[in-house]
Amino acid sequence: MKKFLISAVSSVILLSIICAAARADDWPTFRGDSSRTGAAASAVRSRVMGTTAWQINSPQPLRSSPAISGGTVYFGSNDGSMNAISAQDGRVIWTFQTDNWITSSPAVSGGAVVFGSYDGKVYALDAATGKTKWRFTTHNSVASSPAIANGRVFFGGIDGNVYGVDLSNGWGKWTYKAGREVYGSPAVADGVVYIGNHDGKMAALDAVTGKLKWRAIVGGPITACPAVAGGLLYFGSWDGKFYTADIKNHAVIRSYDSGGSIECSPLVAGGKVYFGNIKGVMTALDEATGNVAWRTETGARVASSPCLRDGALIFGNDAGTIFSLDAATGRILWRLDTSGSVETAPASGPDAIFVAAMDGALRCIK
Repeated sequence: MKKFLISAVSSVILLSIICAAARADDWPTFRGDSSRTGAAASAVRSRVMGTTAWQINSPQPLRSSPAISGGTVYFGSNDGSMNAISAQDGRVIWTFQTDNWITSSPAVSGGAVVFGSYDGKVYALDAATGKTKWRFTTHNSVASSPAIANGRVFFGGIDGNVYGVDLSNGWGKWTYKAGREVYGSPAVADGVVYIGNHDGKMAALDAVTGKLKWRAIVGGPITACPAVAGGLLYFGSWDGKFYTADIKNHAVIRSYDSGGSIECSPLVAGGKVYFGNIKGVMTALDEATGNVAWRTETGARVASSPCLRDGALIFGNDAGTIFSLDAATGRILWRLDTSGSVETAPASGPDAIFVAAMDGALRCIK
């Protein structure tokens, strides 16, 4: 088993979190669900105030966003390990070793934890024990965070392909040749898989067959996951623009120039769409009109995809600061400094959020 260190902060000894019982899956995948909207369920039991209750330290940086299921937090590390720890106190339950970095965020479904590795494989492990259920080999590294829907696993590869794989046995069902590297993660809604590539193409694929239904072409690479809500598809690009596409009509209907490359996934909730950019600005747009509701400067690149919890927008930046902003106004509610940049998306549990950072720490924040 890997050696991880748990450190207490101030006089806090252990959390009194009982994460499991109310809901089987608290935050089982990147952005919370397969539509990738990034909003926590309304059943959260307490407001997060920005205090680190405990942290667990990996020997290498963390670029894999955590997932929460049944009182267990799952996350990958640059040391090639996938780890399962108790959401209550950070106790290590199991560790599984791959042969290279894990920047892919795990997805938990049907008793399996599924994730990609830079060793070119996608793994499915038993969620309780960490034992291998199956592995699927691609032609290059896998940074994409899998989405799971209707018994299938969907992900992209740096080999330029998008894959649909059977969740139960790892058998490939289809492969779509995207043409260029696929670093980003898919969103899945209403039988369609949406995923971008390094050529600036956002593809809409039939989830059953993998056939291209339609695509949008923009002016720069798309390396972040899109979000689907209200019949619209939202995504950003390295060209600095944030796009809204009408799914029914297969067309981009508007764009907003943020002034800097967009490398994080959007959040859609409460009539607004939120995203950060390389200039360190977090922006909120009106979901109906695309007009700017507010912009907040954070001082450093924002690659961390925001999470909405109890009216607060939570994310990190490259200066190592985790922010909580009022979702209505953009006002800073609290900030928490770490010793490494934060590129991952927070995962929201009933009583706390979990954030991984490049300093190697996974923090439980209350």
